[in-house]
Amino acid sequence: MAQGIFVERAEPDDPFLDVFCCGQARIDQYFRTREWFAEQSKGGSLTTYVFRAAEAGAVVGYAAVSFRNQPHPDDASDSKAKVLVISMLGINQAFQGQTNPLAAGQSYAGSIMAYLEEQARSKANCVALKLWVRSTNVRAIGFYTKVGFVTDPIGPFQLDDGDPMLTMRKFLR
Repeated sequence: MAQGIFVERAEPDDPFLDVFCCGQARIDQYFRTREWFAEQSKGGSLTTYVFRAAEAGAVVGYAAVSFRNQPHPDDASDSKAKVLVISMLGINQAFQGQTNPLAAGQSYAGSIMAYLEEQARSKANCVALKLWVRSTNVRAIGFYTKVGFVTDPIGPFQLDDGDPMLTMRKFLR
């Protein structure tokens, strides 16, 4: 158990993936169709975690992440830096907004983000976490802001489905 949540690597035979529902169709589809496993099978560096409320307990959510060398998130720098990229994150609807009894004063989503930040801090030379969020997902943007993410000043960009996306980042100090 880390950060008040039970964590393990997600496996493609996880039966909960077939019914996972976070309320965002694209995220649900990503995990249900095991897109993360296909990416990993092709030699990608993506790691997908399953987060549980108890050991072998109910699934709280999933996160697909990878460490990447990207342009430094500090706008004043021209160099590249190691960043933990959160490619996809979904919290099961039953746990959204719920307080985690194993982490005083923290939601389940907060426990997941604390775990991901702990992973980033444990990697040598990692300077930040980075993610993308739909600009229309006000609840998620509010949560990411609450846990220390800021909107990248470069601004929104379009994805294939046309929804504007914001890039958000959190520096590690």
